[in-house]
Amino acid sequence: MATPRPSVSQEVFLEAALRIVDDIGPEALTTRTLGHAVGLDSTTVYRYFGSKDVLLGTLFDYVLGQALRNCADMSGSPEERMRTLIHEYRLAFFAHPSTARLNSQMADMVAAGLGESPNTIAFATLAIEILSEWGLSGENLLLGFEMAEMFIVGAVIQESGARNRGMGVRTGRLTTASTNTDAPTLDEESVEVLSNKAFDLGIEGLFSALRSLRDTQSE
Repeated sequence: MATPRPSVSQEVFLEAALRIVDDIGPEALTTRTLGHAVGLDSTTVYRYFGSKDVLLGTLFDYVLGQALRNCADMSGSPEERMRTLIHEYRLAFFAHPSTARLNSQMADMVAAGLGESPNTIAFATLAIEILSEWGLSGENLLLGFEMAEMFIVGAVIQESGARNRGMGVRTGRLTTASTNTDAPTLDEESVEVLSNKAFDLGIEGLFSALRSLRDTQSE
């Protein structure tokens, strides 16, 4: 009699994959290492995901799902809810910094028709709904979404890369770049404070531009 195959949910695989990526990095995640982590052979993992590319893309979408869950009960004005959405995205990938750069992996996966990204679609849908309630419409609505997406995705990839290395690389780069100025002495803690301040100022700049789009179309 054949031995029954164990039933493992996709979430079990993705949680194990997340631990591997958090501890070692995306390069270490393969169907073989994931199968070993959950006590199954790599062919079982392959049946779920089909390839490493799909596995990595699905993992990005899975982490984004954590941000969505934290936004489920948000309230307030459209501006307040957009602020919450941006911050939850940032926090989700700060909790798993090595996964932020898998955004391109997810996009390639979807473009090739190899997998789906339900959380990514839901996140974009929610953002567009909020911007619509904020007063944007037509081309300005899509332009506003593109602006918001470029800001949050780009900022989080940049920041997650720095945080994944303990802020050391960014500290060294800023220290070297500011040697001939009156900039303050920097350490990893002060650079993190600086990064948070820069992010908050970036949000204010984004929101100012979104308000301008809204006001322009109503003239």
